[in-house]
Formats: sequence, C-alpha cells, structure tokens
Amino acid sequence: MDNIILNTKSIMEERVFEIDKIAKFDPNVPQKNYFYETDKTVGAVWCLEPEQEVYLHSHSNVDDIWVCIEGEGTYFPDLENEITIRQGMVVLAKPNQIHGMRNTGSSRFVFVGFAAGTLPMDITRY
Repeated sequence: MDNIILNTKSIMEERVFEIDKIAKFDPNVPQKNYFYETDKTVGAVWCLEPEQEVYLHSHSNVDDIWVCIEGEGTYFPDLENEITIRQGMVVLAKPNQIHGMRNTGSSRFVFVGFAAGTLPMDITRY
C-alpha cells in the first residue's frame, strides 16, 4: 500500500498541475509562469492584470495554443485584426503566425499556453 501512495505522489508531482498554485500576478508587467518544459513542449500560465498585454510576436518553430480560463481579452491574430476572447475559448497560432493578447476586461485575465515543436522556441517581435 505504501508503494501505491508513493507512486501516486510521484505521478501527481510530475504530471498534475494546479493553476491556482502556479498563477502569479504583477501590477506592472504580465506574468508568464512556466510549469512544464521538455525538448518538445512547454506549458505556462499567463496572468494579466487589466490593460496588460502580451506583445505581438511569432515563432517559426512551434505551434502556440492558448486556453482562456478566466476573464476576457482581445486576441491579435495579425497586425490588423482583433478577436474578443473569453473564458472557455482556445486560440492557435501555427508557426510564423503573428499573435498577441491584451486584457481588455476589468478583472484579471488568465490563459494557459502550450507550445509544441522544436524547442527552444524563437521569438520575433512586431
């Protein structure tokens, strides 16, 4: 029985993540809180206070998926368009597709980001 408990604890530490324990906010800058990284994928919890934003950028070597779990914001899929995003929505940026996000709501905005491809990922700012 002790081996099962130890095995379960080990699995929990390595493979189960609690967003509320990962999420950290800063009133001055958006926060990217990493919780997982291998040579193929990376996961992070993004925490934005009202009016904070993730600058427009692209990656040539990864798909970047953002899962919105709290609040609302504006997603920038390119240099000209805006899409309203809210809790429960998922957005995808394939390699070389521009993307960015701004908290346009009046409360905190949280989304979980997953990048998959060849790491480390490169970043081109716009």
